[in-house]
Amino acid sequence: MKKNVMMRAASVLLIMVLLTSSVISGTFAKYVTSASGTDSARVAEFGVRIDAQGEMFTDTYKGVEAGWTSANTVDGQGEDVVAPGTEGNMVSMKLTGSPEVAVRVNYEATNFSLKNWTLYDGTEYCPVVFTINTVTYGTEDTDATNKYATVAELETAIKNAIMNYSKEYAPNTNLSGVGADSLAISWSWEFSVNSTKDAKDTILGDKAAGIAEDGSAMAKAPATIEIRVKTTVTQID
Repeated sequence: MKKNVMMRAASVLLIMVLLTSSVISGTFAKYVTSASGTDSARVAEFGVRIDAQGEMFTDTYKGVEAGWTSANTVDGQGEDVVAPGTEGNMVSMKLTGSPEVAVRVNYEATNFSLKNWTLYDGTEYCPVVFTINTVTYGTEDTDATNKYATVAELETAIKNAIMNYSKEYAPNTNLSGVGADSLAISWSWEFSVNSTKDAKDTILGDKAAGIAEDGSAMAKAPATIEIRVKTTVTQID
């Protein structure tokens, strides 16, 4: 009898354990999964450099006339000068680097001025023609494609032409190989156009030398050209 009671008690206890295990299993069991990910990055390369090369004006210009035996036909004795028959190219901006970002190259004429281009009576006379890439600019005294009535209007036109010129490049472009895209600025003063213009050219030269209209001495009043161009390379967003 005692043995039957113990057997029954053990059976009940086993059933209770099984029921408890079932309850616990149903309450706390769950699906579990996990994963780990990792990533890293570095700053994209820029490394663009701008190097100004050459010069737009010089103190000497080589002669081109047949039979001329000396090296130069114009010599400013250490000062940069311009004269009939001379020409020059603006300082070129050489770009180097292969940025890993797209970039835009912009130009700005932070200073462009034409001062004192006048005759004895104050009339403006500027025979210099400026070329922005392949387009020419000048006053009505020149054969430029784009002509302007005043020197001030010419200054504004050239500043705008420089500012409106830009180029864009895709990432990883080797900028040292895009020289053909660079802004190109040049100037020229035509030699011996006709007697009327030659006379006006001579007045500019006499004023620079300090010779008045009547041949007397006067303060030197040379006409001048000044140009400064800023090149900026900016990342495109």
